[in-house]
Amino acid sequence: MKEIRYSLCPNCDACPEVVIGDEAVIIGEEGNQVQLSSAEWDSLVAAVKEGRLERSGTSAGSALARDCGCGCQCCASVN
Repeated sequence: MKEIRYSLCPNCDACPEVVIGDEAVIIGEEGNQVQLSSAEWDSLVAAVKEGRLERSGTSAGSALARDCGCGCQCCASVN
């Protein structure tokens, strides 16, 4: 399988990313990463698809609801 990369921020390439490989999934940025096994990743994906997870610390109308929440502030001026 070809490695799949997904940026957690659609507006820049400096933010953390998800890298999906054959054996593992790595989430984060250099120096601050977590590695999930394929089974752990599949469990996380299933939880998201089934609606068992909610946004972290946000509510309707909050600042994070208006941008992607990446923390770099690159999105705040886009919206």
